[in-house]
Amino acid sequence: MPKEKFEDQMKRLEEIVNLLENDNVDLDKSIELYEEGLKISKNLSKQLESFEKKLETIDLEKEKENEL
Repeated sequence: MPKEKFEDQMKRLEEIVNLLENDNVDLDKSIELYEEGLKISKNLSKQLESFEKKLETIDLEKEKENEL
């Protein structure tokens, strides 16, 4: 999966959820959508972890600056 913006991936995941919940999707397509949703979900989790680490680093740097 190419690196897409976080927001775009969230939008696609929401579309998948809506399709699985609301539309008459055949079993094969449901499985395909489910697999795609899992991949997106894992990627989003990794991105969130990365964002959290960046924010922690920024916070630590700010704390060090304030101590000086």
